[in-house]
Amino acid sequence: MNRAETVGTAVRQELETLVSDRVIRGFSLAFVDREQAELSYHGVMGAMAPYSSRPVEKGLFYDLASLSKVVGTASRILQLAEEGQLSMDTPVSRLLPGFLWKEITVGQLLLHNSGLPAEIPDKPHLTRDNILERLFLTAPEAGPGERFEYSDVGYILLGLIIREGEGLKERMSLGESFRRHVFGPLGMDHTSFPVPEQAGLCIPTEMTENRGLICGEIHDSKAWLLGESGSAGLFSTLEDLVTFVRAYLTESDRLFTKETFRLIRETERFGRTYGWSREYGEGTLYHTGFTGTSILMDLDRSEGMILLTNRVHPDRDNPVFLEKRKKINQLWLKGSR
Repeated sequence: MNRAETVGTAVRQELETLVSDRVIRGFSLAFVDREQAELSYHGVMGAMAPYSSRPVEKGLFYDLASLSKVVGTASRILQLAEEGQLSMDTPVSRLLPGFLWKEITVGQLLLHNSGLPAEIPDKPHLTRDNILERLFLTAPEAGPGERFEYSDVGYILLGLIIREGEGLKERMSLGESFRRHVFGPLGMDHTSFPVPEQAGLCIPTEMTENRGLICGEIHDSKAWLLGESGSAGLFSTLEDLVTFVRAYLTESDRLFTKETFRLIRETERFGRTYGWSREYGEGTLYHTGFTGTSILMDLDRSEGMILLTNRVHPDRDNPVFLEKRKKINQLWLKGSR
């Protein structure tokens, strides 16, 4: 058994133990390199009928949650920068005239160092009618560039820039922009904001008091109100995400130019680059989604690991998975180097 097979077996065993211990109910997993991918599926879709008797298998849709930030939003913003329609130094207020804070730039939103808070204030009272008004009234808590604060606010704003930024060439829905410029060119035919036709193939997420069991609808409350958001809400399959990761590993010109890939690799602010965390060290890119999704890449070895779960099912009180995932990531990285 070679190194990759040994590491893959160890990672799968750790995840299968989490399933047998009912920390999670199932998972979809892929190890990816420039030439090939090893995909595996284990467990069942959920904790309750009918999902408790449905096996996890190829072609199922996962709510990506904040993986949407890198798969969709950061990808399209970086493409717009390549096209010269904006730059990392462009003030957000130039693109969104209703935005009040003149010194905050597009690049700072991507890097989560704009000074904007994590959340729109008074989150429990947001509605479809008031969320955008309250978004634009959300004030910074620090100066631009002063500190890191992981901010859904910033990525919702980036989604609005893609959709309706002043001076940009196109005006279309966020989902259509992603499809036309990111997913379509890469052949990611099963990545989108949720559509009713996919509901039967969707992995369920949380059982909630207000919405019941969430399945085939966006889990994140703000993204659910918005319908299409730059912060969360995309659904995808393991197979499509393999395609996305391979685009990074091969530096595919269907996604970015070589210069943009270099920019992503060489940028570092507070442990992050454009869209991604670099918390596992130089040469790595990492991002998670609240629902239990993650992508980890080791660019030095041109390898990636994709892990998709519904760790918030049936409820979000699941700290064991978060701790175990850190150990699994370290196990994979140790074996990949």
